[in-house]
Amino acid sequence: MNLHTLAAQTPGLPCRLDPAPFFSDQARDRDAAVRACQTCPLRDACAAFAIAERVPHGVWGGTTAADRRSFADGRPWRFDEQGRLRQACGTTSAYHAHFTYREQPCAACTRAFEAQLLAERRARLEAEHAKGGTPTGYSLHRRIGERACELCLSAMRRQSAAARRARAGRRLQRPRSGSGTTGTSGVLRGAPAGVQPLPIAS
Repeated sequence: MNLHTLAAQTPGLPCRLDPAPFFSDQARDRDAAVRACQTCPLRDACAAFAIAERVPHGVWGGTTAADRRSFADGRPWRFDEQGRLRQACGTTSAYHAHFTYREQPCAACTRAFEAQLLAERRARLEAEHAKGGTPTGYSLHRRIGERACELCLSAMRRQSAAARRARAGRRLQRPRSGSGTTGTSGVLRGAPAGVQPLPIAS
């Protein structure tokens, strides 16, 4: 059953009782129309029709034309508890949208985000393996939560050994304190050498 038939068979629809606010150019009227849609039994069907048909004007199912433009690409949508048109959960994009609304991501969005993050790390790790194994690959293994392969482990060991040799070389080049200096610290300050101080008369 299409939306027009449903609307004709449903009495008391706010958009039929007073359609003017639903097609007004005034923001105050549009806000009132959106609020009126929240308790309408056809809200979801009306919004689905307007989004699918890309209706360029009016408030349909509690959505404005600006709201609907965000979903013109066919991405899944939903209404949240506050009646706001949102991305359907279960994607990385929806994961980030949770933070936009200052809320913790749901379990479905968190799983989607973690799955994409893991896939990205796997792809980067494959590139490091193509280089013959690298310290970066070693770190990626650790971040994925798995034991490093022998190639990356060997690369990490070589890097650590090189760092130790560099530190040892810097220690050898560092001058020792007090070595190679002409000793003047033992000379007493005051009268020049060989000069006897005059006695002070009492």
